[in-house]
Amino acid sequence: MEKRENGTMIKQYCYDVVVVGGGATGIVAAMAAARSGVKTAIIEYNGFVGGNVIPGLPLLGYHNGNGQVVVRGIAYEIATRLQEMGAATEFYLDPITSDVLGVDPHWFKYLVTKMLQEAGVDFFLHSMLSDTIVEDGTVKGVMIQNKEGSQMLSAKVVIDCSGDGDAAVHAGADYVYGRQSDRKTQVSTLVFRVRNIDFKPLMQYFRSNPTQIRPWSLSDEVATQLMDQMETSEVFVLGGLQQYIEQAVRDGAAYPRANLVGVCIPKFDQMIVVSSRVEGVDPNNNRSYSNGEVAGLLQMKDVFDFMRDYAPGFENIQLIDTGHQIGIRESRHIVGDYLLTGEDLTTSKQFDDVIALGGYHIDIHSPDHRGIQSQKVSTYEIPFSCLLPKGLEGMLLAGRPISATHEAMASTRVIPIQMAQAEATGVAAAMSVQQSKPLRDLSVKELQSRLIAQGAELGQGIGRRTFEGAGEGTLH
Repeated sequence: MEKRENGTMIKQYCYDVVVVGGGATGIVAAMAAARSGVKTAIIEYNGFVGGNVIPGLPLLGYHNGNGQVVVRGIAYEIATRLQEMGAATEFYLDPITSDVLGVDPHWFKYLVTKMLQEAGVDFFLHSMLSDTIVEDGTVKGVMIQNKEGSQMLSAKVVIDCSGDGDAAVHAGADYVYGRQSDRKTQVSTLVFRVRNIDFKPLMQYFRSNPTQIRPWSLSDEVATQLMDQMETSEVFVLGGLQQYIEQAVRDGAAYPRANLVGVCIPKFDQMIVVSSRVEGVDPNNNRSYSNGEVAGLLQMKDVFDFMRDYAPGFENIQLIDTGHQIGIRESRHIVGDYLLTGEDLTTSKQFDDVIALGGYHIDIHSPDHRGIQSQKVSTYEIPFSCLLPKGLEGMLLAGRPISATHEAMASTRVIPIQMAQAEATGVAAAMSVQQSKPLRDLSVKELQSRLIAQGAELGQGIGRRTFEGAGEGTLH
């Protein structure tokens, strides 16, 4: 269909649900909606879906600190299908990150694209959001821009998985940028991958220097257990080598962090390096974003040189690839019906409208210094109300821009936990369409029951909650 706007004919497409953003969050939201039987489209400015997994990032946060699975559903399905393909490691528990799963990014890209196609999702790749259509406080669709020009995608529900809350902001949603006190955000990082690592000298070094495994001290027992696991595991987290970094800096090296951060995947003979550190990158300001990309890429060479010249076992490393874009850890926090706080996570606050769990530590890559701030959490709950932008109907949020503080988002931002949020938005959007009800009038219990029926974990599997019945109560 074509429609005339400002004297120009533009193409118009009609959908039940439109998902803005084709990263790891958006793909799950779109799958969940389409599998629920509603006509769904996904919009992505790259020529592929998968987001930050595509540079090779591992998946952290499926388990809590006790080794219990807190993220299931579609996110877990993706993990197990990758494992069946030989494109992912086994899950390994970790004393800081709870767990780690290494994945082959190319097979991840293939698999999730296939799963979206199987679900019947329409793709709008190479397309950027240009506006959100709102009538009387209700979102009615979005405008996109690509080489054809402008197109209108009408929708009964729009799910914002853009990472920066772009669709919500275009719709007029209020937001807080970064941490509320000073608008500073976690630092950004350009990820890259290297191979040809000799892990034996690295393990020997850690045996003699257990304080160099992580930036935080580990008990002798935990350090020994971790080293025993690292020597035989397919994947492990790395966050240390402070002594070598201090020496390199004394020698005049331009190393940007206090430690070497990344994930080693012996299964694939590679390491995903997450060690560049670029402050103040605003992805909503083109000059800032562009300069951040340049700074991240130039820092990559400094980090690579350090590893080759100082890190044991890295003498012959080779560069595999660099990320397609710099990784943004934090930007906008959309103001929602409920603000999720760091205290909610650390106290394991329970919510009547819980739709996802998390157990990943509060992991702040600080703008104030070269290190990382970490705070352990137990299993925590994420309420549906922090996925609803205040004052707007017909829109849901998932991923980085949910209504959460700087501290809370430092945990909820990891990929599996974002995927769990996204599955809830897809199911809720489908319910809203099928029942012709506003999102806030949906039954909480029915939403929870549907999520559990399709494999999601809301606490029932780890003994935290009992969910009975469906169709009672609303999301007010």
